[in-house]
Amino acid sequence: MFNPVLFTVLFTGVWCLVGAIFLAIGIGMRRSFTRREERLRGRAEGRVVEVVRREHHSSRGDSITWYPIVEFVADGHKIALESDDGAGRKKHYEGQSVEVLYDPDDPTTFRLEGDSVTSLLGKIFLAVGIGCIAIGIVAALVIAAVSSHYLTR
Repeated sequence: MFNPVLFTVLFTGVWCLVGAIFLAIGIGMRRSFTRREERLRGRAEGRVVEVVRREHHSSRGDSITWYPIVEFVADGHKIALESDDGAGRKKHYEGQSVEVLYDPDDPTTFRLEGDSVTSLLGKIFLAVGIGCIAIGIVAALVIAAVSSHYLTR
């Protein structure tokens, strides 16, 4: 026999659990991103000296990621490093001027202005988490309303 209360609890619980997991991952990613951004207090004008192409092979297929090597001056020292933020398309080219954000205590920790995928990914996880929780709550309300309608008949 169909038990609407049990069904509502299970259905809502699954959606809210999945939502909570996505929400926790998104919050963790946002915190990590925020801590990293707080360390990147230094700014410098940089120049892309090379763009490295890396091929990735997996069971789902092959992909290519492009990583710029950037040269900039921090504390009077010229530094040339490969960015950790690669892109699936070639966004940078040799000789391009870029704004570099770096950690003054450790200039090897840097990123290019506007090149952070982590922030977007964290926002996506947050949105999916909130959406799943909302689906669970709305479903619970709809099931409760429908059940009470049929029970009062």
